[in-house]
Amino acid sequence: MNILNTYKALVKREFWEHRGAFIKTPIIMSLVILVLTIGGYFTSLFLIEESGSGEITKKGLEELTKFSQDQLAMFWSSQIIGISTLFIFVLFIVMFFYILGSLYNDRKDQSILFWKSLPISDVQTVLSKLLTATLVVPFVYTVIVMLFSIIFMIFVSIVMLVHGFNPIDFVWSPASVTQGFLVVLTGVYTQMLWALPIYGWLIFSSSFNKKRPFLFAVFVPSGIALGWYWINMFSFKFTDFTMFKQPIYFLAHSVLPYGSGSLSDEGSGHFNFNLEDETLPSELISRMISSVMSLEVLYGIIFGSIFIAIAIWLRRYRNTT
Repeated sequence: MNILNTYKALVKREFWEHRGAFIKTPIIMSLVILVLTIGGYFTSLFLIEESGSGEITKKGLEELTKFSQDQLAMFWSSQIIGISTLFIFVLFIVMFFYILGSLYNDRKDQSILFWKSLPISDVQTVLSKLLTATLVVPFVYTVIVMLFSIIFMIFVSIVMLVHGFNPIDFVWSPASVTQGFLVVLTGVYTQMLWALPIYGWLIFSSSFNKKRPFLFAVFVPSGIALGWYWINMFSFKFTDFTMFKQPIYFLAHSVLPYGSGSLSDEGSGHFNFNLEDETLPSELISRMISSVMSLEVLYGIIFGSIFIAIAIWLRRYRNTT
Protein backbone atom coordinates (compact mmCIF):
# COMPACT_ATOMS: atom_id res chain seq x y z
CA MET A 1 0.00 0.00 0.00
CA ASN A 2 2.87 2.36 0.81
CA ILE A 3 4.38 1.70 -2.62
CA LEU A 4 1.09 2.61 -4.31
CA ASN A 5 0.86 5.81 -2.28
CA THR A 6 4.44 6.66 -3.23
CA TYR A 7 3.77 6.24 -6.94
CA LYS A 8 0.52 8.17 -6.60
CA ALA A 9 2.37 11.07 -4.99
CA LEU A 10 5.12 10.97 -7.63
CA VAL A 11 2.58 10.99 -10.48
CA LYS A 12 0.82 13.95 -8.86
CA ARG A 13 4.17 15.72 -8.75
CA GLU A 14 4.59 15.22 -12.50
CA PHE A 15 1.13 16.70 -13.12
CA TRP A 16 1.89 19.69 -10.89
CA GLU A 17 5.09 20.38 -12.79
CA HIS A 18 3.70 19.71 -16.30
CA ARG A 19 0.07 20.72 -16.01
CA GLY A 20 0.32 22.80 -19.18
CA ALA A 21 1.47 19.91 -21.36
CA PHE A 22 -0.68 17.21 -19.78
CA ILE A 23 -4.00 19.01 -19.29
CA LYS A 24 -3.98 22.51 -20.75
CA THR A 25 -2.62 21.52 -24.18
CA PRO A 26 -5.48 19.15 -25.15
CA ILE A 27 -8.05 21.49 -23.62
CA ILE A 28 -6.69 24.47 -25.58
CA MET A 29 -6.66 22.35 -28.76
CA SER A 30 -10.30 21.44 -28.16
CA LEU A 31 -11.28 25.05 -27.56
CA VAL A 32 -9.46 26.27 -30.68
CA ILE A 33 -11.10 23.66 -32.91
CA LEU A 34 -14.50 24.34 -31.36
CA VAL A 35 -14.17 28.13 -31.67
CA LEU A 36 -13.07 27.79 -35.31
CA THR A 37 -16.02 25.49 -36.04
CA ILE A 38 -18.61 27.68 -34.32
CA GLY A 39 -17.01 30.85 -35.67
CA GLY A 40 -17.07 29.46 -39.19
CA TYR A 41 -20.73 28.58 -38.89
CA PHE A 42 -21.82 31.95 -37.53
CA THR A 43 -19.67 33.77 -40.07
CA SER A 44 -21.51 31.90 -42.79
CA LEU A 45 -24.82 33.07 -41.29
CA PHE A 46 -23.79 36.71 -41.66
CA LEU A 47 -22.72 36.09 -45.23
CA ILE A 48 -25.76 34.01 -46.05
CA GLU A 49 -27.10 36.34 -48.73
CA GLU A 50 -23.83 36.65 -50.60
CA SER A 51 -22.51 33.11 -50.24
CA GLY A 52 -25.69 31.06 -50.07
CA SER A 53 -24.10 29.13 -47.22
CA GLY A 54 -27.44 28.61 -45.52
CA GLU A 55 -28.68 26.54 -48.46
CA ILE A 56 -25.38 24.68 -48.63
CA THR A 57 -25.62 23.80 -44.93
CA LYS A 58 -29.22 22.65 -45.29
CA LYS A 59 -28.41 20.51 -48.33
CA GLY A 60 -25.50 18.97 -46.47
CA LEU A 61 -27.77 18.07 -43.57
CA GLU A 62 -30.34 16.67 -46.00
CA GLU A 63 -27.67 14.41 -47.47
CA LEU A 64 -26.83 13.25 -43.96
CA THR A 65 -30.44 12.33 -43.31
CA LYS A 66 -30.38 10.01 -46.33
CA PHE A 67 -27.82 7.76 -44.62
CA SER A 68 -28.90 4.49 -43.04
CA GLN A 69 -28.34 3.95 -39.33
CA ASP A 70 -25.23 1.87 -40.07
CA GLN A 71 -23.86 4.58 -42.34
CA LEU A 72 -24.57 7.24 -39.72
CA ALA A 73 -22.84 5.13 -37.07
CA MET A 74 -19.83 4.85 -39.40
CA PHE A 75 -19.94 8.58 -40.07
CA TRP A 76 -19.82 9.55 -36.40
CA SER A 77 -17.16 6.95 -35.66
CA SER A 78 -15.03 8.42 -38.44
CA GLN A 79 -15.50 11.90 -36.93
CA ILE A 80 -14.22 10.70 -33.55
CA ILE A 81 -11.31 8.86 -35.21
CA GLY A 82 -10.43 11.92 -37.28
CA ILE A 83 -10.52 14.26 -34.29
CA SER A 84 -8.52 11.91 -32.07
CA THR A 85 -5.82 11.42 -34.73
CA LEU A 86 -4.68 15.01 -34.21
CA PHE A 87 -4.72 14.66 -30.42
CA ILE A 88 -2.77 11.38 -30.52
CA PHE A 89 -0.14 12.99 -32.75
CA VAL A 90 0.20 15.90 -30.30
CA LEU A 91 0.32 13.40 -27.41
CA PHE A 92 3.38 11.75 -28.95
CA ILE A 93 5.13 15.11 -29.40
CA VAL A 94 4.33 16.10 -25.80
CA MET A 95 5.59 12.77 -24.43
CA PHE A 96 8.71 12.99 -26.60
CA PHE A 97 9.86 16.25 -25.01
CA TYR A 98 8.54 15.39 -21.54
CA ILE A 99 10.56 12.16 -21.34
CA LEU A 100 13.58 13.76 -22.98
CA GLY A 101 13.73 16.39 -20.24
CA SER A 102 12.44 14.26 -17.36
CA LEU A 103 15.79 13.34 -15.78
CA TYR A 104 17.91 16.09 -17.32
CA ASN A 105 15.79 18.93 -15.90
CA ASP A 106 16.09 17.54 -12.36
CA ARG A 107 19.84 17.81 -12.63
CA LYS A 108 19.76 21.16 -14.40
CA ASP A 109 17.73 22.95 -11.70
CA GLN A 110 19.43 20.97 -8.89
CA SER A 111 16.06 19.65 -7.65
CA ILE A 112 17.53 16.15 -7.88
CA LEU A 113 19.37 16.86 -4.59
CA PHE A 114 16.03 17.49 -2.86
CA TRP A 115 14.34 14.40 -4.29
CA LYS A 116 17.30 12.20 -3.39
CA SER A 117 17.06 13.41 0.20
CA LEU A 118 13.61 11.81 0.42
CA PRO A 119 13.02 8.10 1.05
CA ILE A 120 12.33 7.52 -2.66
CA SER A 121 14.51 5.24 -4.75
CA ASP A 122 15.81 6.04 -8.22
CA VAL A 123 13.76 3.13 -9.55
CA GLN A 124 10.56 4.66 -8.19
CA THR A 125 11.44 8.09 -9.56
CA VAL A 126 12.18 6.88 -13.09
CA LEU A 127 9.27 4.43 -13.22
CA SER A 128 6.85 7.10 -11.97
CA LYS A 129 7.83 9.30 -14.91
CA LEU A 130 7.32 6.41 -17.33
CA LEU A 131 4.04 5.49 -15.65
CA THR A 132 2.87 9.08 -16.12
CA ALA A 133 3.90 9.14 -19.78
CA THR A 134 2.68 5.70 -20.81
CA LEU A 135 -0.49 5.15 -18.76
CA VAL A 136 -1.86 8.24 -17.02
CA VAL A 137 -1.44 11.03 -19.58
CA PRO A 138 -2.78 8.92 -22.51
CA PHE A 139 -5.92 8.26 -20.47
CA VAL A 140 -6.29 11.98 -19.72
CA TYR A 141 -6.01 12.77 -23.43
CA THR A 142 -8.61 10.10 -24.23
CA VAL A 143 -11.11 11.58 -21.76
CA ILE A 144 -10.58 15.09 -23.14
CA VAL A 145 -11.00 13.86 -26.74
CA MET A 146 -14.29 12.20 -25.87
CA LEU A 147 -15.57 15.25 -23.97
CA PHE A 148 -14.71 17.40 -26.98
CA SER A 149 -16.47 14.92 -29.30
CA ILE A 150 -19.63 15.09 -27.19
CA ILE A 151 -19.54 18.91 -27.18
CA PHE A 152 -19.05 18.86 -30.96
CA MET A 153 -22.05 16.54 -31.34
CA ILE A 154 -24.13 18.88 -29.16
CA PHE A 155 -23.22 21.78 -31.47
CA VAL A 156 -24.18 19.73 -34.54
CA SER A 157 -27.46 18.83 -32.81
CA ILE A 158 -28.24 22.53 -32.26
CA VAL A 159 -27.49 23.28 -35.93
CA MET A 160 -29.79 20.43 -36.98
CA LEU A 161 -32.58 21.75 -34.76
CA VAL A 162 -32.19 25.23 -36.27
CA HIS A 163 -32.62 23.74 -39.75
CA GLY A 164 -35.60 21.59 -38.76
CA PHE A 165 -33.97 18.16 -38.34
CA ASN A 166 -34.22 15.76 -35.41
CA PRO A 167 -30.74 15.25 -33.84
CA ILE A 168 -31.91 12.22 -31.86
CA ASP A 169 -32.40 10.23 -35.06
CA PHE A 170 -29.32 11.46 -36.90
CA VAL A 171 -26.78 12.09 -34.13
CA TRP A 172 -27.39 10.50 -30.76
CA SER A 173 -29.17 7.32 -31.79
CA PRO A 174 -26.60 6.06 -34.35
CA ALA A 175 -23.48 7.44 -32.65
CA SER A 176 -21.80 5.23 -30.05
CA VAL A 177 -19.78 7.28 -27.59
CA THR A 178 -18.73 4.12 -25.74
CA GLN A 179 -17.35 2.54 -28.89
CA GLY A 180 -15.57 5.76 -29.79
CA PHE A 181 -14.01 5.83 -26.32
CA LEU A 182 -12.74 2.26 -26.79
CA VAL A 183 -11.23 3.12 -30.19
CA VAL A 184 -9.37 6.15 -28.84
CA LEU A 185 -8.29 4.31 -25.67
CA THR A 186 -6.94 1.41 -27.74
CA GLY A 187 -5.21 3.91 -30.01
CA VAL A 188 -3.33 5.75 -27.26
CA TYR A 189 -2.10 2.53 -25.64
CA THR A 190 -1.18 1.01 -28.99
CA GLN A 191 0.89 4.14 -29.51
CA MET A 192 2.47 3.66 -26.09
CA LEU A 193 3.60 0.09 -26.81
CA TRP A 194 5.04 0.94 -30.22
CA ALA A 195 6.76 4.03 -28.78
CA LEU A 196 8.28 2.23 -25.79
CA PRO A 197 11.71 1.70 -27.43
CA ILE A 198 11.71 5.40 -28.39
CA TYR A 199 10.75 6.38 -24.84
CA GLY A 200 13.46 4.10 -23.44
CA TRP A 201 16.10 5.73 -25.63
CA LEU A 202 14.85 9.22 -24.72
CA ILE A 203 14.95 8.64 -20.97
CA PHE A 204 18.45 7.16 -21.35
CA SER A 205 19.49 10.27 -23.28
CA SER A 206 17.95 12.45 -20.57
CA SER A 207 19.92 10.61 -17.90
CA PHE A 208 23.20 10.29 -19.80
CA ASN A 209 23.72 13.57 -21.61
CA LYS A 210 25.12 16.48 -19.62
CA LYS A 211 24.09 19.46 -21.75
CA ARG A 212 22.02 18.78 -24.87
CA PRO A 213 19.91 15.61 -24.61
CA PHE A 214 17.86 16.48 -27.72
CA LEU A 215 20.91 16.59 -29.99
CA PHE A 216 22.21 13.37 -28.46
CA ALA A 217 18.85 11.57 -28.77
CA VAL A 218 18.36 12.54 -32.42
CA PHE A 219 21.83 12.70 -33.94
CA VAL A 220 23.41 9.60 -32.35
CA PRO A 221 20.95 7.09 -33.91
CA SER A 222 20.91 9.13 -37.13
CA GLY A 223 24.71 9.08 -37.23
CA ILE A 224 24.80 5.33 -36.64
CA ALA A 225 22.30 4.73 -39.45
CA LEU A 226 24.20 7.02 -41.83
CA GLY A 227 27.47 5.35 -40.87
CA TRP A 228 26.05 1.93 -41.62
CA TYR A 229 24.76 3.18 -44.96
CA TRP A 230 28.20 4.61 -45.75
CA ILE A 231 29.81 1.21 -44.99
CA ASN A 232 27.32 -0.53 -47.29
CA MET A 233 28.28 1.84 -50.07
CA PHE A 234 31.64 0.06 -50.26
CA SER A 235 29.68 -3.06 -51.21
CA PHE A 236 27.86 -1.03 -53.89
CA LYS A 237 24.56 -1.29 -51.97
CA PHE A 238 23.50 2.25 -52.81
CA THR A 239 19.77 1.53 -52.43
CA ASP A 240 20.01 -0.46 -49.19
CA PHE A 241 18.11 1.62 -46.63
CA THR A 242 17.48 -1.22 -44.19
CA MET A 243 19.07 0.67 -41.31
CA PHE A 244 16.46 3.44 -41.67
CA LYS A 245 13.38 1.21 -42.05
CA GLN A 246 13.10 -0.13 -38.52
CA PRO A 247 13.24 3.27 -36.74
CA ILE A 248 10.76 4.67 -39.26
CA TYR A 249 8.58 1.57 -38.76
CA PHE A 250 8.30 2.20 -34.99
CA LEU A 251 7.97 5.95 -35.42
CA ALA A 252 5.11 5.55 -37.94
CA HIS A 253 3.16 3.26 -35.62
CA SER A 254 3.82 5.61 -32.70
CA VAL A 255 2.57 8.70 -34.51
CA LEU A 256 -0.32 7.00 -36.33
CA PRO A 257 -1.47 4.02 -34.23
CA TYR A 258 -4.72 3.73 -36.23
CA GLY A 259 -2.57 2.57 -39.15
CA SER A 260 -1.11 -0.26 -37.07
CA GLY A 261 -1.24 -3.56 -38.86
CA SER A 262 -1.24 -2.01 -42.35
CA LEU A 263 2.55 -2.19 -42.67
CA SER A 264 3.63 -5.43 -44.30
CA ASP A 265 5.45 -8.04 -42.22
CA GLU A 266 8.36 -8.06 -44.61
CA GLY A 267 9.10 -4.45 -43.65
CA SER A 268 8.54 -3.04 -47.11
CA GLY A 269 8.57 0.42 -45.58
CA HIS A 270 5.14 1.37 -46.94
CA PHE A 271 2.89 2.60 -44.15
CA ASN A 272 -0.73 2.90 -45.23
CA PHE A 273 -2.95 5.04 -43.01
CA ASN A 274 -5.90 5.14 -45.42
CA LEU A 275 -8.73 3.48 -43.54
CA GLU A 276 -11.37 2.06 -45.84
CA ASP A 277 -14.87 3.47 -45.60
CA GLU A 278 -16.24 0.10 -44.47
CA THR A 279 -13.67 -0.28 -41.69
CA LEU A 280 -15.73 -0.74 -38.52
CA PRO A 281 -14.50 0.55 -35.16
CA SER A 282 -14.42 -3.04 -33.88
CA GLU A 283 -12.22 -4.03 -36.83
CA LEU A 284 -9.92 -1.09 -36.17
CA ILE A 285 -9.60 -2.09 -32.51
CA SER A 286 -8.88 -5.68 -33.53
CA ARG A 287 -6.23 -4.51 -36.00
CA MET A 288 -4.44 -2.43 -33.38
CA ILE A 289 -4.53 -5.22 -30.79
CA SER A 290 -3.12 -7.66 -33.36
CA SER A 291 -0.29 -5.26 -34.19
CA VAL A 292 0.93 -5.09 -30.58
CA MET A 293 1.04 -8.90 -30.42
CA SER A 294 3.87 -8.93 -32.96
CA LEU A 295 7.52 -9.83 -32.37
CA GLU A 296 8.52 -6.29 -33.35
CA VAL A 297 6.70 -4.88 -30.30
CA LEU A 298 8.28 -7.54 -28.05
CA TYR A 299 11.76 -6.65 -29.33
CA GLY A 300 10.91 -2.96 -28.85
CA ILE A 301 9.85 -3.57 -25.24
CA ILE A 302 13.11 -5.42 -24.55
CA PHE A 303 15.13 -2.64 -26.20
CA GLY A 304 13.29 0.05 -24.24
CA SER A 305 13.57 -1.86 -20.95
CA ILE A 306 17.35 -2.17 -21.33
CA PHE A 307 17.79 1.57 -21.77
CA ILE A 308 15.35 2.33 -18.94
CA ALA A 309 17.44 0.11 -16.66
CA ILE A 310 20.62 1.93 -17.76
CA ALA A 311 18.91 5.29 -17.11
CA ILE A 312 18.04 4.18 -13.56
CA TRP A 313 21.65 3.10 -12.96
CA LEU A 314 23.00 6.40 -14.31
CA ARG A 315 20.65 8.46 -12.15
CA ARG A 316 21.96 6.66 -9.07
CA TYR A 317 25.45 8.07 -9.63
CA ARG A 318 24.75 11.39 -11.38
CA ASN A 319 23.51 14.19 -9.16
CA THR A 320 24.34 17.24 -11.28
CA THR A 321 24.97 18.12 -14.91
